[in-house]
Amino acid sequence: MTDTQAVTREGIVDELRRLADLAEERGDRVSAVRALKYAWRIERFCPVNPVPPSIDRIIEVCEAIGPLARRFIPEDAARIAENVADLHRYRLELIAVERENTTVH
Repeated sequence: MTDTQAVTREGIVDELRRLADLAEERGDRVSAVRALKYAWRIERFCPVNPVPPSIDRIIEVCEAIGPLARRFIPEDAARIAENVADLHRYRLELIAVERENTTVH
């Protein structure tokens, strides 16, 4: 995925299936099954038009995908790690702003 594309449910499932195919090609069935399991869970349990997830949930998912990316698409692994670090920073900024807003009102 490029930075200009919107993140969609279908796009995430496609990327997880691609990771599973890469893992299978390299003989790592455990990682392939793990990626397919994530894809299945998204298709099975995630609504088509979901409420945007919390930043904590986004961080959790990115941290779970990180090891798979490092193993099978290392060129994207650094970008994922940077994004997770940015999300942690934004989360802390959000907490600080929420505290300021509660003291103002």
